[in-house]
Amino acid sequence: MKSKIAVTHEIDDVDAAVKELAAQIGGKSGLSKNSVGVVYCDADVDAGKLGGLLNTALDMDIVGLTTTATIERNNGYNDMGILLAVLTADDVEFSVGCTGELSNDSFSDAIRDAYKQAFGKIKEAAKPGLILTLAPYIADLTSENYVEILDEVSGGAPVFGGVATDHYDLQYQKTFFNGDEFTRGLVFVLLSGKVEPVFAMVHHFGAKVEKKGIITKSAGNLVQMVGDQTFKEYVSSIVPIPDEELVVYHFQSTPFVMELPDYEKDEQPVVRALCTIDHNTGAGGFLSKMPEGSALYLNEFQRRDLSESCSDALSDIIRRMDENKGYEYSMLFISTCNARHLLMGDAKNLESDLVSEKLRGLPPELNAVGFYGFGEMCPTGERADGAAKNRFHNVSFAVCAV
Repeated sequence: MKSKIAVTHEIDDVDAAVKELAAQIGGKSGLSKNSVGVVYCDADVDAGKLGGLLNTALDMDIVGLTTTATIERNNGYNDMGILLAVLTADDVEFSVGCTGELSNDSFSDAIRDAYKQAFGKIKEAAKPGLILTLAPYIADLTSENYVEILDEVSGGAPVFGGVATDHYDLQYQKTFFNGDEFTRGLVFVLLSGKVEPVFAMVHHFGAKVEKKGIITKSAGNLVQMVGDQTFKEYVSSIVPIPDEELVVYHFQSTPFVMELPDYEKDEQPVVRALCTIDHNTGAGGFLSKMPEGSALYLNEFQRRDLSESCSDALSDIIRRMDENKGYEYSMLFISTCNARHLLMGDAKNLESDLVSEKLRGLPPELNAVGFYGFGEMCPTGERADGAAKNRFHNVSFAVCAV
């Protein structure tokens, strides 16, 4: 499998942007039998028009999402632009699944149907080697649902990707597939054939663990009781809680770390972003499912942790690629958290600079692209049967090499 990259800063004139991107890719020439385009772009872009024009110009399926900012190996950090990555191969098939707009009462069936339709288009009907996922942000539908359903219906194929964002307004983010854009649509690409992905996911925090507790009562993304205390009482015994209901920004530097009920010591715990606190009931609302029996604690997150976790994840993925001698990697997909983007403050190029630095000694044809999302999807290892241990994360730096 090979890859090509195109970048433009033109976000207002989509026609001009497509001409520029197609020219950088080289049009249809130089591409293999099978190709797919993955786009990360600013939320102000007319995403449906962009996807439709690229689909016509390059004669391939185009999938994409909007993001706060992008990362690219050679162009670095970009918060107002369009990034196109093309994967092309003779020995890999790319099949796109798209749910259309999801509703809360039928999302499960919609995701299963979209997977079955995409899987049915694969000539070599084997479990996909990778499910590259572009997910919507839906406030009342936790994103683990996407990971869990894709994991189940695929028989444990690795799921990697993230959740669309905008510039912190949480109302303009979109996903898109060719000429159609969605505010609540899940889009994914099945990669089947000669594909051997490897993954790295790292988050770093301070050494001090604040009062570990066990979730004793929860419902979906709501934590009601930790031990014998309400969630609010538990948190108040550690740090002050603001009076307002929306507290997502207040806890950016003190995130909640959670060890799931099936947590094993050889994997990293997941990180969870607290969004709201109901001051009447004492319940805390997270962006993710919070199952009973999970261990929960707070920890401190600082800018140096951003740098260390990014560097460690990149070192880890380079090591994993090097260990797989019989496979030639052409692309790194990066999914990093919007909370990390906030914590970087005025040093927005911190992670992009590390990407360029860590990959400096690797072949120039190895591309790297990334985006800042409202949650990251990345396996944390393998289960006993060899299936991927697919997880949904917050505040993490995740990498997939294909």
